[in-house]
Amino acid sequence: MPKPTLQNRRYFKEFLKRYRDKFTSRIQNCQVGDISAMFSQSTAGLSSTANVNLLLISGQEYDDNINIDSIPDGSLIYFPANSGDYINVGLNSLRYQLYFSSEDGGITFDSTTYGLNDTFDIGTKSFTVKALGGALVESNDGPVYSLSSLNSLGISTNLVYEGDSVNFVIETQNVSAGSTLYFTTAGIATHADFTDNSLTGSFNVIGTGATTGIATLVRTLVRDSINEYPDEDFKIEIRTSSITGSIVAESNLIYIKHSDPPPPPTYTVGVSTTVIDEGQSVDFTLNTVNVGDGTTLYFNTASSMEAADFSDNSLTGSFNIVGTGATTGVATVTRTIANDLSLEDTESFALTIRTGSTSGPVVATSASVSVNDVVPTVSISESTTTVDEGSSVTFTITATGFPSGTTLYWTTYQESGTITASDFTDSATEGSFSISSGTGTVVRSISSDRLTESIAESFKLEIRRDSTSGTIVATSEIITINDRSKNIGANANGLTFGPVQVNRDNGSTSLASDWYTICDIDTLPEGSSIALFIDTSGSMTQATIQASYDLLVEKLNAKNITITSVTNPNEDWITPFLVDLP
Repeated sequence: MPKPTLQNRRYFKEFLKRYRDKFTSRIQNCQVGDISAMFSQSTAGLSSTANVNLLLISGQEYDDNINIDSIPDGSLIYFPANSGDYINVGLNSLRYQLYFSSEDGGITFDSTTYGLNDTFDIGTKSFTVKALGGALVESNDGPVYSLSSLNSLGISTNLVYEGDSVNFVIETQNVSAGSTLYFTTAGIATHADFTDNSLTGSFNVIGTGATTGIATLVRTLVRDSINEYPDEDFKIEIRTSSITGSIVAESNLIYIKHSDPPPPPTYTVGVSTTVIDEGQSVDFTLNTVNVGDGTTLYFNTASSMEAADFSDNSLTGSFNIVGTGATTGVATVTRTIANDLSLEDTESFALTIRTGSTSGPVVATSASVSVNDVVPTVSISESTTTVDEGSSVTFTITATGFPSGTTLYWTTYQESGTITASDFTDSATEGSFSISSGTGTVVRSISSDRLTESIAESFKLEIRRDSTSGTIVATSEIITINDRSKNIGANANGLTFGPVQVNRDNGSTSLASDWYTICDIDTLPEGSSIALFIDTSGSMTQATIQASYDLLVEKLNAKNITITSVTNPNEDWITPFLVDLP
């Protein structure tokens, strides 16, 4: 088939119509360059190698119905139409008529004509005109419309009583915010059945996101004296362009009852107490009449209190009604006040019960609940005010107004002497603990440093909030450390020099014993030589005292003292020393 030219543009289109039945499919593929000579106008930047879905049409309204469901979004579609052609396009089982008035006249759809670069919607797809002379269009995700029917309680319904209203909520996708939609009314009901005496109208879409929107249409029924039989009904049809435009969504059928409506729902809310302290809870009990079992209701907090004043850090929420009888129900909302440990004036709040959402109509309001500020207090007691080296002192902290699990902090205050981390077995002078049922415990174990302090050591324990540098809220009595070190050789009896107790350090430098100082090796002249026996019998190994051994070697090296180490696994204190020493 020859490529079309400007001179044979109309002939080529007619050729495609005449022989369209010779093709295996009514949709053929080509490139823009293959058919560009048929364009009278085209948009800038149109690639000549872009793929095109070429529709084989007859141009006659009665038999054209090309289904384009299978053509993916983002594709190019070419209608080889001549002036005066009608085309019926099939999409989602529906037919849509397009009309081509002239070579440059664009596409007429739903009484509106669209020219170059215009966009129009067919069903759930959007089409942008990319070229004329016939029409080349680009398909994209089109608008999506959904419609739900709700009664005054926000519950889906297909029944309404005269004098009541139905809220029709239209949710959209790919519809511009501010777009105008139209509605028509179908069914038995007439314009006189509605308070605005109309069956048609329009409304605008409100954007809720980048591509989503929402609109609400309220239709209120007139309460007349006529008892119609059978019951009247109606449904709402949503249309685009005008009240005669394409139907894009429709509601379920709504039946209109003339008989008296059921009694209205009632709500009463009570509180378990109207005065509570921070850290306590209050129950709000809602009793309902004529509210369905399982109905979701919502609450808001009416006060100047903030979300952080509540344990769930929220001022709003929802709950479900539990039926207690044919028409009655109940629900309980518990609100727990956070203990913020801050000094404040007395606060108060009430709960408002709402339908539909947390911003829906208020149907009940509770009594006001006063919240008393709880002033936290902390006290500390100690198991003793004098503690020996190698012993412990236990501090018991009593805290009121603090929830269980609250973390408090402790620091060590040097009262006299020199208090350092090495004075404690955990090598720490600060830390934290948790309050449980109003109390907490800190245990401080004193190291046996075997050093005789020239000034008696004493300290206090400080309790702080927020951090180890936070506010001091309690301080212990002075704790005096009794020095239990002995002079080297204090146990000498002429036969033995010791015993002198040292640590099993297991390689931890914080637990290392200073053998160099204990044995007063510093009194030896520089360049001396010593011998060391290491017992590795039983549970003892070199690793048991490795840190102490390394400390000794470090100090010996500094004084140029050589060492001969002898180990023996048999607790033989004689044979190992029958060696020549350097």
